[in-house]
Amino acid sequence: MAKSQDKMISKYMSYLRVNLIISAYNQVPLTWKDTQTNLGYCKIYFIEKGYGVVYIDDIAYYPKSGDLMFIPEGCTHGYSTIGPKTYTKHWCHFNAYIGSIPISDFLDIPYIKTIKNPQKIISLFENLTASYNSDNPFSPLNAQATLMQLLSTYFSEICKYDITLKTQMTDTKLNLLLDFIEENLHTKITINVLADYMNLHPNYLIRLFTSTFGLSPMEYINRLRIERAKELLTINNESIKLISELVGFSTPYYFSLVFKKQTGLSPKQYRQLTYKNI
Repeated sequence: MAKSQDKMISKYMSYLRVNLIISAYNQVPLTWKDTQTNLGYCKIYFIEKGYGVVYIDDIAYYPKSGDLMFIPEGCTHGYSTIGPKTYTKHWCHFNAYIGSIPISDFLDIPYIKTIKNPQKIISLFENLTASYNSDNPFSPLNAQATLMQLLSTYFSEICKYDITLKTQMTDTKLNLLLDFIEENLHTKITINVLADYMNLHPNYLIRLFTSTFGLSPMEYINRLRIERAKELLTINNESIKLISELVGFSTPYYFSLVFKKQTGLSPKQYRQLTYKNI
């Protein structure tokens, strides 16, 4: 991936949210078959052994032992056995959204990869399935974390050089807006400033931004400002007042209020804790 795409993908991934629907391990029966229909969620298969065929958008794939397969939401999808030695596989169904948009609308992701060392994938799936089947009231938290780790492993390790932003996402004005926000974070940024930059009505911009990222433009800006403030608090001894100005807050009081809301600590407490742990 080019560096500019890496940066944009990183921004989008920070707003990824996932929801596990089901996770299991089994050998599929000889009757394992479904015609191609529009898929309303994502799937991941890890093939342990056996044979079969999986269709994605009218193309037939024949994943084999050691293959990990990502099947995106929104594709046409079907599958079938092709002989008596049917698949034994780990698998899960889940939703993955950036804001309200499926991750597959943002990224071109390889559908199938052979895993040289499958033990990590197997361990993640075993943990995922155990969490899914657990009666522990906090098991959904572990399932969410494990699913995120599974996706991270697939995207950042297995498919590291093969994932790109979809063309429509590289061309979107929202990418330019995110760059504009970063470059002007130290200034007074209002909805009207952003709307003028985008040549959009403020209300439409808020709806567009919120539907894409799951938070309003000002919530995004404050989150970004606090992340930058945390860096400044760690690397220098400038006053809280100056740091609040450097990251664009109108007053130190408002800066401290937002900082504590997001981190649970005041800027002074955060700095003291950080220095203590260096």
